[in-house]
Amino acid sequence: MTGIQSIKTYTPGTPLPINTLQEKESLSESELVYFNTCGINTIYDSGDITSYELAKGACEKLLQETGTEASSIDLIIYLQSRMPEHFISSEATRLQYDIKAHKALSFAISNLGCADSSMALKLAKDFLIANRKATNVLICYGNKLFSNYRFRYPVTIMGDGGVAALISRTDDHQITDLHIETNGHYWDLFKLEYRGKSFDQYKEECSDIRKYGFELAIESKNRFKEINDSILKRNGLSVQDISHFMLQNISSRAYEYYQSAFDIRISPICAMNLTQYGHLGAGDIFLNYQTGMESGIFQKGEKILIMNNSPVAAWSTLLMEV
Repeated sequence: MTGIQSIKTYTPGTPLPINTLQEKESLSESELVYFNTCGINTIYDSGDITSYELAKGACEKLLQETGTEASSIDLIIYLQSRMPEHFISSEATRLQYDIKAHKALSFAISNLGCADSSMALKLAKDFLIANRKATNVLICYGNKLFSNYRFRYPVTIMGDGGVAALISRTDDHQITDLHIETNGHYWDLFKLEYRGKSFDQYKEECSDIRKYGFELAIESKNRFKEINDSILKRNGLSVQDISHFMLQNISSRAYEYYQSAFDIRISPICAMNLTQYGHLGAGDIFLNYQTGMESGIFQKGEKILIMNNSPVAAWSTLLMEV
């Protein structure tokens, strides 16, 4: 059996109230309404700490607090930041070197946005199935501000933080099933032009707000309906068998949308973490699951369905058994 052995988050700095963000002063009326109603109260600002250092900090915290030897790691899956510290060089192998996981194979994945974490979990499970002698896969990610603007209209507000997850052979928190789909029609819906610009000029833009808020929203609902139905069917389950539904942390509006569309209740864990941390990119579903693991909310044997999507666009659903 393959499952999540442990998850740790690393959020250096102090919580910063979003109302103190200077960019709020330049928002239009419609932007300000969204800013004030997305369900986020604070975010963590890591200052000069890089996305790599956030990922590394989460890994070191996990290894230390779980008593895991770096030498026991067989594979490192590094989720590439939207703003790496350097072009060309390898942060994945740098991390392997820095934490002294010398026996591990290390590589990075990117370009699926929030759904990078879902792809990492799928690859981790597939790796352990295909390699009988392997025992541990380390997944890590650092979410870091990639411009001077934390507010990504009309999506969310970004916070800083690192996450690390240890995937191993265990009967607990089993990765029962995982399905991912993509659609290149939306490949450039969000982008940040950087060539010929200084960092102060970097700003992510949505090329078509209606396409995001209407067309992609409808397709996401339909995609999740198909994916969820297929996962439940092939595992002999119904919606009533799911004890907890979870989503990545974008906005309170997203929770309301999917709750209404599917007649389900998104776990309050998600809204709680959204309020405190804002959006942590591909780290959201790990943070939410960690909260469930450590708070005692999850009970042995319960089934958990985790939906995770990205406007690039990608959709994934993960079925877990506690």
